[in-house]
Amino acid sequence: MGTGAGKLLELGQTLPHLRWQGADTEAAMLAEARKRPSLRQTPLHHLTPHAPLPFPDAQFDAVTFCSVLFLLPDPTPLLAEAWRILRPNGRLIALTPTGSKGTPGIMRTIGWHAPNWSFFLWRQMTAGSGRRWAQQETLATFARQHGALYEKKTVFHGLAAVEWVQVG
Repeated sequence: MGTGAGKLLELGQTLPHLRWQGADTEAAMLAEARKRPSLRQTPLHHLTPHAPLPFPDAQFDAVTFCSVLFLLPDPTPLLAEAWRILRPNGRLIALTPTGSKGTPGIMRTIGWHAPNWSFFLWRQMTAGSGRRWAQQETLATFARQHGALYEKKTVFHGLAAVEWVQVG
């Protein structure tokens, strides 16, 4: 979920034992993803906001959210839908910004190189929402409510977090 321009899916193509699909509510972003040669055979789905996900129950081993959940006013309905489409022992995986570190700290960490500017802009635009997400502990609460295992790791030099919930 949150395919965007397809970078995470493209990185996933390096793992040939996995079959990936992408989904996003933004048609323009899916059009960008379709331009990537490595994604020509990858199913990309245009989602309707607030509608049920167009997948049958228990279809996926994992559902990833790349910079999505922390942007939603109420991510609970989307989490419930993702939970529905997971197989037993499946995982929900979310990448979110932490909102930590100021601009000088970030640039010291990642460097002032042109390829890092999109990461820098992403961080600047998402810092407040990322901090609120971390404080609310939404995914941890969701896991407790479903009797599921929850784990969290800080990544990218403390700039982002990966959280996952495993279906029992």
